[in-house]
Amino acid sequence: MRWPVGLLYVLSLLLLAGCLVSEVTEYTLTLNADGKSGTFTTVMRHVESDSRDSAAQEKDFATLIGNWKGDRFLLDQMDKGLYVKARNLSMEKGKLVWRESSIFADVTKLIPGFSPDSALRFPLTDTSGLKVTSNGKLIATRDSTFIVWPPHTRTFEMKSSQRNFTPASNFVKSFQKYSRKR
Repeated sequence: MRWPVGLLYVLSLLLLAGCLVSEVTEYTLTLNADGKSGTFTTVMRHVESDSRDSAAQEKDFATLIGNWKGDRFLLDQMDKGLYVKARNLSMEKGKLVWRESSIFADVTKLIPGFSPDSALRFPLTDTSGLKVTSNGKLIATRDSTFIVWPPHTRTFEMKSSQRNFTPASNFVKSFQKYSRKR
């Protein structure tokens, strides 16, 4: 089994650096028939800031809009081996939702040492307050939690939900104001 350090890096830096949080985050990595290229999808539901400071919240919202509209985000994703095909920020059921679809040419740029013939072991950091589900096997030991997918898996899914999500910000209001200005 391999520890996908690169995938941890990609997941942690994909979108929400800084103080942006979401109530629900879903990741899906699907390999093509070649076992090397594929797609990577991220969906974040109820995106907000966890900062109590209004200036920091405004900065977090500006970062989110920059990720949606700006070129820097696209270039940053390319540096990670992902080519963003679509990104969208929208309102759904009164909450802000981020969707991103990317393609990649070489999964080993995301998961160094990945082999389709080996099981993939994905360690989870601080899962307190989270409900984690996956199409892999979720394993909790005394001092760690991880997901294992068997060899030859082509679709890797993981979803985390905050149990007691209480954001400090109101990005819906900020997004409505931003949308009126456009």
